[in-house]
Amino acid sequence: MNDIISKQAKISTSEAIDRPQPKLLVLDAGYTLEGIRERRIEQSVTCRDLDGFFAHVWSVHPFATLVTSESWGPRHGRPQLYQLAPRHSIIEGKVGRHAWLSRLFAANFLLSQIDLFLMLWRLIRKEGISVIRAASPLYPGLFGWALARLSGIPLVIRVGGNHDKYYETTGQPIEPRLMRSRRIEKIVERFVFSRADLVAAANQDNLDFALANGARAERSTLFRYGNLIDDRHFVEPGRRSRDDAYLAELGISPGKFLLYIGRLEPVKQPDHVVETLVEVRRRGFDVKAVLAGEGRMREQLAERAHAAGIEDSLIFAGNVGQDRLAQLMPLAAAIVSPHTGRALTEAALGAAPVVAYDVDWQGELIETGVTGILVPHGEVEQMAQGTVRLLSDPAYARQLGDSLRKRALEMLDPLALDEHERQEYSKLLTRFDRPE
Repeated sequence: MNDIISKQAKISTSEAIDRPQPKLLVLDAGYTLEGIRERRIEQSVTCRDLDGFFAHVWSVHPFATLVTSESWGPRHGRPQLYQLAPRHSIIEGKVGRHAWLSRLFAANFLLSQIDLFLMLWRLIRKEGISVIRAASPLYPGLFGWALARLSGIPLVIRVGGNHDKYYETTGQPIEPRLMRSRRIEKIVERFVFSRADLVAAANQDNLDFALANGARAERSTLFRYGNLIDDRHFVEPGRRSRDDAYLAELGISPGKFLLYIGRLEPVKQPDHVVETLVEVRRRGFDVKAVLAGEGRMREQLAERAHAAGIEDSLIFAGNVGQDRLAQLMPLAAAIVSPHTGRALTEAALGAAPVVAYDVDWQGELIETGVTGILVPHGEVEQMAQGTVRLLSDPAYARQLGDSLRKRALEMLDPLALDEHERQEYSKLLTRFDRPE
């Protein structure tokens, strides 16, 4: 495979039908434009046009200013439109319609969402948008279902997580401010999944969750992560550039640090990485741990490191851009993955040695003794033992990493994944052209 996979336009024969080039509306509350630019993950958005299959894509965050910084812009008002690329627009909804109503949060939020809904309905009719895709079966899915039914166009639900396992791990609902309880979320999930025209999951575990909650098998498929990944992660690890000044800034050396990539939130269990570091250092390994991400647990993790006397060995790198992540992954002695999503594929492409919990989709990539070390979910002691195994035998660790990259390239070929998505969208549009 080339150092950087060139995603050339590849028009499928299934697209050669008598209809205007389709357009896509995506509802996704995962990242704001501010966050996308900060993390330099624009490709995760621009890949949505599938190399020109969609003439234009509008990506919508329904309530972006709930999480944007104060410097980004006013929290209240009309939805804001941005141009990300020639075929890509970003629309960001506000957390409230009027600043003077800010003390009545629920009413103000409702007004802003009604305003956004009407704006999108008009946009669908004006632009001839063909498909609505929602990145969750909860609020975005419910919002998308209403828009799709009003507009008479198909709804696709993209599933990027297993909400049942999230609840088992944290005891918390996914959207506590919007849905209030997991019981209500389950009702919404079943309603949306059963009415979606296509359910597309990022991996088999997430698909099993959708099928168990009302998705129809005959209208379900896999849209894996490969075409969302920044091209820099496909570069051969040995040919990637290295920023020694950045390593010095972090205070780390190649092969002398563990790496965690993800939010510092309870569901991701970054505290298990800290406990692994404590045990690894207790066994005499002079390594540090770099936490690449932000979240509510940062202070708690720092306090635990201080109590264990390893505060100088725990590095909070914050949100790290794709260029630096692509450099860091091949240099890590081990990637410690309690619960990682797309970043696990990036680590795999970096040929990094990985020790991971057997949770969510991680077992699809990580196979003990073949592509890494997989341990039972939540077993911190076994995670530490697996990490020690990798640190004790660097040659073995490299062998596992090389095999992991090979598996990732086979599973996550962006060209093949793009073509699969184009075929699924073509079948969906044909079904709506010729209703059953």
